[in-house]
Amino acid sequence: MDFAGIVAASRDRGRRLWRDGSARLLDWLLPERCRSCDAPGAALCAACLGDWPRLPEDRCAYCALPVAANGDCPVCALEAPAWDYCFTPFVYDTPLDTAISAWKFGDRLDWTRPLAAAWVAAMGSQPPSRPACLIPVPLHRARLRERGFNQSELLARHWGRSYHIPVRAHVQRQRNTPHQVGMSKAARLGNLRGAFCLRGRPPTHVAIVDDVLTTGSTLQEIAQVLRAAGVERIDAWILARAT
Repeated sequence: MDFAGIVAASRDRGRRLWRDGSARLLDWLLPERCRSCDAPGAALCAACLGDWPRLPEDRCAYCALPVAANGDCPVCALEAPAWDYCFTPFVYDTPLDTAISAWKFGDRLDWTRPLAAAWVAAMGSQPPSRPACLIPVPLHRARLRERGFNQSELLARHWGRSYHIPVRAHVQRQRNTPHQVGMSKAARLGNLRGAFCLRGRPPTHVAIVDDVLTTGSTLQEIAQVLRAAGVERIDAWILARAT
C-alpha cells in the first residue's frame, strides 16, 4: 500500500473509532428505552415485541391471509393479485396498530427504528427475497408536506441498509387521492385508478414496501403499473397485515 493509501486507511479507521466512541457516549448519557413501556435497555423490549400479534405459518403467499383447510386462499383463489409474493410477519392489531398510528399520525418518528428492526428480526439475517431494488409506496407531494415524511420510504431505507438492497423511487403518485380509511375495496380501487405513474425503467425483479396491507388496492394499482413496464416479479414487503 502506498503512502496515500495508508493515510486514507488511517483516516477511515479514525472516523470509525470516533463514530463508535460517540455512540457509546450517547448510550451512556441517554440510555435506550422501550418506546412502548419505557423500560430501559432497548428501543423495543422483548416483552413488548412478544405482545405483537403474529400471522400464522399457514398463510397465502399472495395476500398473507390464513388459508383454508385444503390449503387454498379463499380470496386469491378467485382472482390472483398483480404481485407475486407478500412477506409480512405481523397482524395489524393491538398493540402494534397503536404503535403504527402514533408513528404515522402522532409525530412519533422515534418508532421508525424499532418497527423496521422488528420486521428484520422476524425475517432473519437473509432477506425474504432478493429483488434488485425496493420501491416504497409513494406519497403525493401535498401529503408529504402535510405529514413531513413517507413512512414507507423510512421502512425501505432501513430494510435496504439491512440487506444491502438499493431503494429506488420508480413509482410516483401523480394524483392526491383522498384518505381511504373506511372505504370498501371497490371504492379504494376506484379512488386509486390512475394515481400512480412510472419514473425511469425499473429492473425485472422489485419489491414494493409499505407499512400496512389492508385491502391490497394500493399494492394492486402499483403492481399493475410495474407489470405494464415489463417487471417480471413483484414482491411485497409489508410491516403488518390487517385481517
